Amino acid sequence: MNTIVLFLLTFTIQNSWGHGGEDHSKKKSPKVVHNSIVADSKELEVVYKKINTSYLKKIKPIFKTSCFDCHSSQTVFPWYYEIPGIKQLIDSDIKEAKSHLDFSNDYPFISHDSPENDLKSIEKSISEKTMPPTKYLWMHSDAKLSQKEVEEIKKWVKESLEALK
Repeated sequence: MNTIVLFLLTFTIQNSWGHGGEDHSKKKSPKVVHNSIVADSKELEVVYKKINTSYLKKIKPIFKTSCFDCHSSQTVFPWYYEIPGIKQLIDSDIKEAKSHLDFSNDYPFISHDSPENDLKSIEKSISEKTMPPTKYLWMHSDAKLSQKEVEEIKKWVKESLEALK
């Protein structure tokens, strides 16, 4: 019983940290502006495909372990998901996470911003260690990014941004 109480208390206290400490309550979240970007030109389409090929090979396996539970339609719900209150909290966190970035359809991602800004947001989040969130890591320690994974993501973001210029 103490474990459940501690668990509930932890999630309640940590709720404000759910999105890496970013306070979105003061600004209205934009709606998704793309879910399958059609490139303005053949050249840009080629760049998107190149970025996606690299993403699939190098980055998607990392994201599957560390990001997909909240940022995709492939959520693996934990054993405690059905606990009243916890279910609503998890559902809310997933809804918010997917409103920012949804990795379900590969690159370019479903989001409320441009593919270029999505890359910049990913780099910022991993550099500042706001993703995966602390409260998620408490119960999913295997989702913590290793330094090697962080460097691989940063390298991919840098190469992708250069390709988009």
